[in-house]
Amino acid sequence: MNTINQRQMFEVRRVSKIFKKLISVILCITVVVSTFILGDFSGTAAAVDGTDIPLIYVQGTGMPLFVKDENGEEKEVYPVTVPDGFIDKTVKDNMGIFAKAVLTQKWEEFGKVLAESLGEIYGILNLDEHGKTQNGVYLRWTWNKEKLNPKKSHGKYPTQRFTFNYDWRLDPYENADLLHQFIEDVREVTGEDKVGLSGRCLGSCITMAYMEKYDAQYISDYILYASALDGATQCSKCFAGEMYLDPDGVERFMYDLQLSDDDVTNQLIQSFVTVFNRTYGLDITCAAVNNVLKKKYLEFMPDAMMSTFGTFPGYWSMVNDRDYERAKDNVFHNVDKEKYADFIKMIDDYHYNVQVKSNELLKEYADRGINVANITKYGYQTIPITGEADMISDKLCSVYDASKGATTATLVKGFDNNYIEAAKENGTYKYISPDLQIDASTCLFPEKTWFVKNIEHKKFPKAINRLIDEIVNNEDFTVFSDPELPQYLFYDIEAGEISPLVAENMNTDARYHVSFFDAWKKMWKCIFELIKRKFQTVEPVPEV
Repeated sequence: MNTINQRQMFEVRRVSKIFKKLISVILCITVVVSTFILGDFSGTAAAVDGTDIPLIYVQGTGMPLFVKDENGEEKEVYPVTVPDGFIDKTVKDNMGIFAKAVLTQKWEEFGKVLAESLGEIYGILNLDEHGKTQNGVYLRWTWNKEKLNPKKSHGKYPTQRFTFNYDWRLDPYENADLLHQFIEDVREVTGEDKVGLSGRCLGSCITMAYMEKYDAQYISDYILYASALDGATQCSKCFAGEMYLDPDGVERFMYDLQLSDDDVTNQLIQSFVTVFNRTYGLDITCAAVNNVLKKKYLEFMPDAMMSTFGTFPGYWSMVNDRDYERAKDNVFHNVDKEKYADFIKMIDDYHYNVQVKSNELLKEYADRGINVANITKYGYQTIPITGEADMISDKLCSVYDASKGATTATLVKGFDNNYIEAAKENGTYKYISPDLQIDASTCLFPEKTWFVKNIEHKKFPKAINRLIDEIVNNEDFTVFSDPELPQYLFYDIEAGEISPLVAENMNTDARYHVSFFDAWKKMWKCIFELIKRKFQTVEPVPEV
């Protein structure tokens, strides 16, 4: 431990106020982003009208996990709960350690504190060095063949829909074995030889592991839906140490959040952040954080990753190939490689046999007659912890990755005239979205890939099953088959319906295009409104 003299101590006190908010930001990034990553990959299958083919939904993360306490009582440990006052207490208790790290630029001690703090929240969920569950954590939502009855409805098609639940932390191949048994049970219950599969988010990784291991023998239809098969941006960047707090991204992200039940308060926060960013205040704040993340990541983040979700093979399956090897170097930086040899082999097996080969495998399945399709959501930016916060996404998965190769513009600027003219000349203009943000011609399956604007990643509205029904029940159904279900669709949140994306509904991302002057006016308008409320005369309650 370095000796700190009186002058240095004065500096510590001076910078402590400056960096009090900064440490809060760093801790919040790690805790809140972890919560986003763990929580927002979730999604529950809606009860829907459906198809005459048994269709199995494999969801993303989010299935609750439990333990038994000393009295045998069941206790839910996931979704995790950040204790009240956790951030404030952590900041207060470790302000000196943080200030010392800032002055000396030695972050190991702070890294240990960060890992310990996060371990208080996530530690019980950690898997062991072999990728196996421990601490008595278990999944309650398992199936029973005797109770495995298809959902009935009076929709367009006789409904046979099933949902497969699994422990999303585990190796995709391990869950693939369970999915195989589930499919066998569904086939027996329904009397059908083949079933359809819809893999959502992490569910796309589980279903592809099954398809690769069991050769898709009993699969008639396969639908990727908000897929993380080619990676999920947040997982990839956090694991690979490519975190970057983007000021413009932070500003835009505020317009996707509801931080208060009061709309005026929300508008005040949003407009203030815009003003703060346009006057370079956010640049300075983010630059301080980014400097630490860039130069000192290995000193404090690997332990934090291993105390949260770095021990989940399921999450390793959502690290894209571009970042994968770098991610292994970073996350396992401080661990005994021999001790984790089985774990590393486990995640390598999935990565190099499934993710890297997924395009090849999907083409093979399509050539064999399996009806392969893709549904990708967009209309949002990613959580702004990467240098690509303006990429088009559903908040968590980029359109490029989820669609398997669509060319995209950015949130703030569509394709330019040169790109449009070139597309017209080469005959691919028909694949470009009306909002000029996506070119589907470069997808793996351009005629079997649909894009739905205005749905964030964790939402799986019932309306989309209208599209799924048509895909599954008509193997020849393409983006050109039905003018009511074209390649580009819009989801009306209030009406709960999908319709073609057209000029009248396509500008839902206008919230990201706020001028400084408009934000300035709104900020002061909100301030005066809140002041007015504060000093409004309250009518006395009449006596009875």
